[in-house]
This record gives sequence, C-alpha cells and structure tokens, in this order.
Amino acid sequence: MPDAIDVARVEARLVAPVSGPVVWAREVGSTNDLIAMRARGGAPEGLVIGADFQTHGRGRRGRVWAAAAGDAVLFSVLLRPARTGGEVGLLPIVAAVGVAEGLSALGVPVGLVWPNDVSVDGKKLAGILCELASAGQQLAWAVVGVGINVRTTPALAGGRWRPTSVDEVLGADVPREEVLVAALRGLGEWFGRWYADGDAEIIAAYGRRDALMGCAVSVSVGDATLAGVAEGLHADGALRVRTTHGTVVAVTSGEVTGVDATSGYRAL
Repeated sequence: MPDAIDVARVEARLVAPVSGPVVWAREVGSTNDLIAMRARGGAPEGLVIGADFQTHGRGRRGRVWAAAAGDAVLFSVLLRPARTGGEVGLLPIVAAVGVAEGLSALGVPVGLVWPNDVSVDGKKLAGILCELASAGQQLAWAVVGVGINVRTTPALAGGRWRPTSVDEVLGADVPREEVLVAALRGLGEWFGRWYADGDAEIIAAYGRRDALMGCAVSVSVGDATLAGVAEGLHADGALRVRTTHGTVVAVTSGEVTGVDATSGYRAL
C-alpha cells in the first residue's frame, strides 16, 4: 500500500511509557479489541497496535468510526497507570493533550473539545476512545484508541461536527507515518508527565488548547441537556458550565452536543 507504515522506524522514535512494540496490520476488526485481548494476556505497557483499515472501528457512545483504507491513522495503545479506579478520570484528558501536542509539532493548530475530541476551527480532526479494566480498587490496564483523519474527510450521517483532515489543514500531503509518530510521541511525553508530576500540569496544558472556553454550549448529560457557558476544567477533568441561573455545574460524564454559532470557537 502507498504511504505504508514502517514499524521499525516508528519504534525507534518513541518515548516511554509509549515505547512499543508496534504492530501494524492492513485490516483488523478493532485495534482497541486487540489491545484489550493482549492486555488480558499480560502484555506490557507501551504496546501499540494499528491498522490501515478497521471493519468495526468505534467511537464514544457506540458510534461507528469510519475511514477508508489508508486515509487515516488508526491505532490503540496499552497503558498500565499506577492509579486506583477513582483516580483515572483524567486519563482521557491526558490522552487528548498528548495527541494535540503531538500534532501541533507538525504545525496543526489543534484545539480540544471536552472531553477528548481533537479539532481545528470547530471541525473534528481526530477522535479518542479510552477503555479501562480494574482489578479490585486498582486500575489493571487502559486502552487509548485514536483515529486521525489524514487524507480525506469521511462523510458521516448525523455527525455532531464537520470533519477535517491533516492534509486539508496543512494544504499538503503529510506521510501517515509522520502523523503516527507525532501522536505517539505526544502520548508518551504527556503520559510520562502525568505519571511523574500528577494532574495540575495536564489541566494547564488542556486549558491552553480548550476550544470551548467562554463559548455558549449545550451538553448532553444522561437524558437531559445542560445549556450554559463553558468555563474550563475542574481539577479532576470535569467540564465547568455556568448555567443561565449563574450556577457552575461540574459535568463529569456527558458530551458537548453543540456550540452556539454566535459565540464561536476560541481562537488558538
């Protein structure tokens, strides 16, 4: 396949804890499922499994992640953070920061839409799906699945955001291998910082790329919709929303379903 991934070159440029090995396939069902299977078998932290095409790729809330063969970078990473189940709420935030910071090294002006959508000017560039398994109170392992549009933008019926791609944003054909390495290095660097230094630096880094700060938003929370103005993240990664009544609500589980066009996205 043109623009193939050379795993040896990729592995040579990675940083701990996302240091490989890297396994790449032409086609799989789901890279997240393959990582989870390896994790249950005792695979070490840092394992990366990627593919040119997924037949059963998925996003948050059971949505389908669609990408034509060779158009996207699709991969999952195995992590084993030394955290309890109650301390991993920030994991999707760390993943979002890592991917965003990695892509920014390529010149992509990335913003973040809570909890972990990666966007450029309100258009979705990449999605992240984190899945966890616990052993008692301790986190046993975590899978961070990432899909980045590189070539074309997929046509998605009923999508919340318009899509974009690395090539569209930069106006040039960027090798998929470079996109993969950038994202993996970003993940390695920022998960390493989280392990070593804790939460505060992650929240600050997210804030610098928070595309929703100060915007009027609608947030789906269970069966209800919360409307208000986004005011950044709480220390635990929850989205702070100031309602029309002036009350600040910390949303720990939900998703942003709309941004008021008159308020716009924050310029990054």
